[in-house]
Amino acid sequence: MLKKIRMTISVIVLALSLYGLMSDHNDILPFTMAGLAVLMVIMGAEEHLKDRKSYRSYLFYAVSAFLLLVSIQDIIY
Repeated sequence: MLKKIRMTISVIVLALSLYGLMSDHNDILPFTMAGLAVLMVIMGAEEHLKDRKSYRSYLFYAVSAFLLLVSIQDIIY
């Protein structure tokens, strides 16, 4: 289930990134970063379900929180 969601969000983020790169629109960058934050949360959940003693899931969550804060800040300002 998480793998299908991860692949779908990956395709969406890739499409947003390619569109922003090809059309030179920097206005779409915060939404790409928010999509990456959601992707990192899903990857963290997958790692947490695999091995509870791993620190990587907490690293994914921390990076996701940072990306989300930066993308919100970029949307506001």
